[in-house]
Amino acid sequence: MDRNSVTGLALIALIMIVWLQFMSPEKKALRENEPPGAAKTELAVPGAEQAAPVPLKPATDTFGAFAAVSSGREELVKIENDLFTITLSSKGATIRSVVLKKHLDGKMQPFNLVSDADKGALSLLFLSNEGIKIDTRDLYFRPLFTQKRTTLSGSQSVLIAYRLDVSPQQAIDITYRFSGNSYKVDYDVKLTGFNNALAGNEYQLQWDGGLTYTEKNREDESQNALAGAYLGGSLVKLDASKENQSYREEQSGEAGWVAVRNKYFAAALIPESKTDGIYLEGKRIPGHFENYLASLKMGVPSTGSVARDHYTLYIGPLDYNTVKKLGAGLEKIMDFGWDWLTRPFAEYIILPVFTWMNGFVSNYGLIIIIFALLIKLVTYPLSMASTKSMKKMAALQPALKDLQEKYKDNPAKLQSELGRIYKEAGVNPLGGCLPVVLQMPLLFAMFYVFRSSIQLRHHGFLWAKDLSVPDSILDFGFSIPVYGDHIAIFPILMGITVFIQQKITPTAQSNEQMKVMLYVFPVMMLLFFNNLPAGLGLYYLMFNIFSVAQQFYINSTTSADDVPQAALAAAAAAAAPKKKKGSPKK
Repeated sequence: MDRNSVTGLALIALIMIVWLQFMSPEKKALRENEPPGAAKTELAVPGAEQAAPVPLKPATDTFGAFAAVSSGREELVKIENDLFTITLSSKGATIRSVVLKKHLDGKMQPFNLVSDADKGALSLLFLSNEGIKIDTRDLYFRPLFTQKRTTLSGSQSVLIAYRLDVSPQQAIDITYRFSGNSYKVDYDVKLTGFNNALAGNEYQLQWDGGLTYTEKNREDESQNALAGAYLGGSLVKLDASKENQSYREEQSGEAGWVAVRNKYFAAALIPESKTDGIYLEGKRIPGHFENYLASLKMGVPSTGSVARDHYTLYIGPLDYNTVKKLGAGLEKIMDFGWDWLTRPFAEYIILPVFTWMNGFVSNYGLIIIIFALLIKLVTYPLSMASTKSMKKMAALQPALKDLQEKYKDNPAKLQSELGRIYKEAGVNPLGGCLPVVLQMPLLFAMFYVFRSSIQLRHHGFLWAKDLSVPDSILDFGFSIPVYGDHIAIFPILMGITVFIQQKITPTAQSNEQMKVMLYVFPVMMLLFFNNLPAGLGLYYLMFNIFSVAQQFYINSTTSADDVPQAALAAAAAAAAPKKKKGSPKK
């Protein structure tokens, strides 16, 4: 990356900062006087005065008409397909465990995506006409099957059904349908006899508890964790950024989905029926874990004794191609930067090319190298144009310095003369910078893709054991401000290539500031990339290596003869002293 890249990067970064300041969604903190049911119970504050123990209420007071099903015996069933093993519980007809087969955690161990395995994650939530809040995870359903474990593969499928007999006239039926080779789960809700029995004729289907963190760097993962929804064609995000403060987002309208995610995985609820709205809630607790709840608001018709709703559950990796196939727009929860600039590069160039190359190259390190070469070949005309523009400017520098000295007290005249010189020489003063700026959206898109792509996770290359994390060869055991707590090799090599590229790239200026940047910029890049994924460091390293090779080639195949004579003539004319008007001819 040459010195023009500094200018381009600064321009893009400035736009990003302004955009983030003005476009970041407002985080709504819950107030202490929120009505009951609007948010989850706050964590107890250490040292706060504790109320006297309250005697336990009878089940009829706690559950009302649901008292008869508030006790029972819990039965578990395991469903195993080609991609995961899920554990369901008859208490709540909920999901207690999701263990993915093709993905391990940062310690290379299997993990349960459900953060609260004792309580479960999925449930119905509603308020009865008696004013009692009911969470179906507190109720005992009757399994309508006998098997304790089911194994599926390929095109096989199985139905797992539960029934909650509230009364002879009221029942809730929950049915899961699992396929042998899919992260998608069909989920059906049937309410019998609940017309006009629920407050507001409404219930919520919720995923409560967020997702278990899977990576070693919990702070980095917390920056990617959030609850989200797709509502009215727009993405709604909730990020619990501050500890011990609750956040919520509640909106009415037709939702495409609600979801919770960590860095690489997501759990989404996708409705088939029209929704009344969404509700998101989040809280960050000590240890960087962000606990989220995401729910769909569903209406229950006041007429008719039976209400049915069908949903699709997605519980699995945030793989772009996989979630795209759902056809619900869930891929929008993946962060690829600006929707109008970097996201199109990611979705229509980078990811398709990576998928295509992965069809015949299995190692992602090699794919990154090939991709860097392809990008360098595509941008070669821009690099050539940049080099020629800088050589023109270099030819004009002596004349420009003379003009700056001559008209140092007359800025207006100086600008007029500079414009004339540029026009006569056919030079655009931004010609060396503009090609680099045009490349920046693609480079920024690469940053977003490599930072969040699960394809790189646990794939190694050379000394890097995992391209999704820094290629550390030495951990200090303590953190150095700005630099980090480890030494990574790719950033060091990249800093060297940045220095070499700056040395061999023609420049139109030779002031002291540019000489300082020759040494400062490589150090800045080293500090910036030391804590970024190794895949990103490898890409920029190889891109710089190809840039150095390209620059050597351009330097060896272009000379002063390639600089238009108009530029040289303009420089000579500018340098020559002008005759004053009215002076006698010799």
